[in-house]
Amino acid sequence: MDDLYGPGPEGLCGNEDMGQMSAWYVFSAMGFYPVTPGQNTYALGSPLFTRVTVRLDKPYYNGNKFVIEADYNSGRNKYIQSATLNGKQWNKPWFSQADMKDGGILVFDMGPEPDKEWGSAPESAPPSMSGNGQ
Repeated sequence: MDDLYGPGPEGLCGNEDMGQMSAWYVFSAMGFYPVTPGQNTYALGSPLFTRVTVRLDKPYYNGNKFVIEADYNSGRNKYIQSATLNGKQWNKPWFSQADMKDGGILVFDMGPEPDKEWGSAPESAPPSMSGNGQ
């Protein structure tokens, strides 16, 4: 995000693809982004903000808002150390649309070094479209 996006005519990396690259940037700035078209899963990443509130549209969602908080977030503290979703420990580097439809709060604890254990268990892997049963 820091290297390939910026203000001005050269601010986008490659073809804008009808807004897709800008949409990816906005999602990533919030700390998550859709990975695979046709799947309702989002990969977790490093948010740019310490707090983001996504207002959920009533015709489509049961909750009013989905909040993402990044405790200790900074340019140096850009790695997820742990996370909670609605107050419960979250050890997966992804979540689903169903996890946010009722609203709630996703909290990241950020730090200066990657925690190579967080989200690395085989059962924490996101669903696969390859047909291998995940």
